[in-house]
Amino acid sequence: CVIASTAAVGNAIRRNRAKRRLREVFREHQTAVPPNCDLLLIARNHAISWPMPDLAKKFTDACRQIEAAAGPS
Repeated sequence: CVIASTAAVGNAIRRNRAKRRLREVFREHQTAVPPNCDLLLIARNHAISWPMPDLAKKFTDACRQIEAAAGPS
């Protein structure tokens, strides 16, 4: 699920752009998500301005942190 609030991102155009970008990053890197893990992606203002490779790196880094915190399955 992807969430983008007006307070965090801005008007509808900016919110939709942020959500589209986050969905695309998830689509490309969904194999990095640990099994049996539910994700809630909350868009912030930088989701629009950061280059896609930076967003992708942050997503995969976060997935690695989740996997490390979950321990061996």
